[in-house]
Parts: sequence; C-alpha cells; structure tokens
Amino acid sequence: MATAAKNSVESFREVVQDLLVPELKAVKASVDSLRSETKTSIDALRSEMTLRDEKLELTIRLSIENATQAVRHLAERLDDSIEIKQRLASLEARMPRQ
Repeated sequence: MATAAKNSVESFREVVQDLLVPELKAVKASVDSLRSETKTSIDALRSEMTLRDEKLELTIRLSIENATQAVRHLAERLDDSIEIKQRLASLEARMPRQ
C-alpha cells in the first residue's frame, strides 16, 4: 500500500510538473515583461512631467519678469506725471491772476 501511495504521489508530482510548471513559467515571463513595460512607461512619464514642470517654471518666470518691467515702466510714467504736475503748479503760481 505504501508503494501504491508513493506511486500516486509521484504520478501527481509528474502531472503538476508537466502541466503547471510550464504555465507558471509562462506567467512569470508575462509578469516580468509587464513589469519592464510598466517601468519604461513610468520613466517616460516622469521625464515628460519633468519637462512640463521646467517649461511651466520658465513661463512663470518670464511672466513675472514681464509684469515687473510693466510695473517699473508705469512707475516711471507716474514719476514723470508728478514732476510735470509740480512744474505746472510752479508756473501757474508765478503767473498773475486775471
């Protein structure tokens, strides 16, 4: 009886090895392939996101520089306007009243 049980166990092992092991190897190969594809996709996505971040940062910096220049220009114009107003007031003060 022990020999028959041993033969049954051996037969079962052979069936498992003949049927399941090749399938498991195929599944492992598929998982490894998917893992590699996923890593490549994630690396590509990471690179694209980095480029987008750098482009956005550059756009923001340029916008800030443009806004700063516009404010400086307006400040200069305001200073000029104040100076002209003061000169006009000075000239009007010198003129005789009619």
